[in-house]
Amino acid sequence: MALLTLAAFSAVAGVLILWVFKLTSNQRALKSTRRRVRAHLLAMRLFADDPIMMVRSQVRLLAWNLRYMALLLPPFLVVAIPLYFAWDSLDAVWGRAPFRTGEATVITVKLRDNVSGAQLIAPAWLAVESPPVRVLADREVSWRVRVRQAGSGDLIVRLGTDRAEKRIEAQPGLHYLGERAKSAGRRIEWVEVHYPSADTHWVIWFCAISTISALALRSRLHVTL
Repeated sequence: MALLTLAAFSAVAGVLILWVFKLTSNQRALKSTRRRVRAHLLAMRLFADDPIMMVRSQVRLLAWNLRYMALLLPPFLVVAIPLYFAWDSLDAVWGRAPFRTGEATVITVKLRDNVSGAQLIAPAWLAVESPPVRVLADREVSWRVRVRQAGSGDLIVRLGTDRAEKRIEAQPGLHYLGERAKSAGRRIEWVEVHYPSADTHWVIWFCAISTISALALRSRLHVTL
């Protein structure tokens, strides 16, 4: 199921990236630059016995390659910036796996001031195996918990009148497994759950499928890369 949703998302993302590239790039200049690059490559083959022409063609080829990379930079940034901010969410969906019965993990809470008095309230299917471990220098408190049975619910951290909730998943299915949850309270900064890594290698699949879908539709959408 996860691979199917990843494949579908990657294919759509490839088409969207191609469309954004077309809108944000200078297609006419890219076409002209590509022709120039091919021309100088051909000149190096035709004038292989002329050292002066070879050096001249190499210098011009380098200059046109630099221009080509400069033309690619703006659309690359337009595509890369949204992907950068979405990367944690994508990794949470396809790079993490829900806990299995019997697995243990560590719940960590970051506080803004004194670490004493923090309490963890866990769902009934989750056993809290350790007392709170405090790291005073980092203002963090951690607990070790173990999954008794499959379930899905909220962890609650209380510190005085402040309260923070964090979803925790221990059942099959596609879930958003973000590692940190911020709190609206004054004293609790975030709650973190360390999920196990999934075996999907989603980055490789995403790059491969999105690239294939973009290249497959490049001619139909009249996009010069």
